[in-house]
Amino acid sequence: MAQIHLRIADLRRQKKVTQQELADRVGVSYQTVSRWETGVGEPELSLLAVLAEYFQVSVDQLLGLTPLEGETYVPERTGTQDFWNQKREYLLRTRKGYYNEDYVEFLIRKVWKLEKPVSVLDCGCGYGYLGLLFLPWLAEGSSYTGIDFAEELIATGREIFRERQLEADFIQGDVFAYESRQQYDMVICQAVLRHLDNPEDFIRKMIRLAKPGGYVICIDANREFECDGLYIDGMDYQVLCRHDGLEKKWAMELEKQGRDYAVAIRTAHIMKRLGLQEVDVRMNDRVELVTPDRPEYEEKKRDFLDYNDWNTGLSDREREQVILHLLSHGLDRREAQQYCDRNRVITGFFREHQAAGYTFVKGHMITYGKKSIVD
Repeated sequence: MAQIHLRIADLRRQKKVTQQELADRVGVSYQTVSRWETGVGEPELSLLAVLAEYFQVSVDQLLGLTPLEGETYVPERTGTQDFWNQKREYLLRTRKGYYNEDYVEFLIRKVWKLEKPVSVLDCGCGYGYLGLLFLPWLAEGSSYTGIDFAEELIATGREIFRERQLEADFIQGDVFAYESRQQYDMVICQAVLRHLDNPEDFIRKMIRLAKPGGYVICIDANREFECDGLYIDGMDYQVLCRHDGLEKKWAMELEKQGRDYAVAIRTAHIMKRLGLQEVDVRMNDRVELVTPDRPEYEEKKRDFLDYNDWNTGLSDREREQVILHLLSHGLDRREAQQYCDRNRVITGFFREHQAAGYTFVKGHMITYGKKSIVD
């Protein structure tokens, strides 16, 4: 059962009445109203309809089971410049285990058959992770250009490439606004589409920047795969996979914002619709297995917990803020509470079991196609 979280204090402030005025209206003492607002007591059932009518809300809204009017959908911010400017350390830590190097070599030499020097444009490049990953396997003379709107990440990329004595061109700017005289042999993005409000337009722009016959490559995680791809040794796998209500959140984000967490599995069909040829899809073969007997166990576990925001538990106030956010994105209170409680359980498990191991499959889909030689 969902726990109630009375919204009486919020509604009273919206209506600009005092505790005494509310108490007089419903026939109780102001001390009783205070107990309701502090969670020490709850109204009798017979008063719920009276309070709901007074505040002109439903009983579910009064009990905190559904959002109040005015608590409208707040767009997610992960597609904004400010958000990513604060993610430098996060990206540096969490990108380490994305690929097996032999699989990168396989993609470049066997799948895409890139035997000659190529020019690469990385759209939404961050600090240039894909450049660091691909350049060792590309033919000598290949070039890498990265573009990102987050100036902190661009500055970090320039620094890293300079330290490693690697040639690269970093551009701080918006991919949508980027106009280049040059077209590229490979235009690529990773972990970008799922954060955008307009992923199809982004792919269309990538196609414009590719040479005729050049590759357009989009790499992203399918959210459903990610939810099912976690096992922590000693925990119930079914509990770990549970994500009740998140489908509602994803559906509302798609409806309200155009933000599509299923874009990874749709990308091939978008590419075909936009005219790319030889469209195909691969899965990254990387599975993260972390156990105490493996090198860098503590570091990898810490990064994993940070990646999922499980390194610290939520305070009651923070938990309620998350719940209210999820309510505004389509979940009911029971589903929102279960989501928070599951994260609390995982946080607590790792605190109690310092040597816990885990397996994590991010489910990265690698979708690619070639731009037509004849526009």
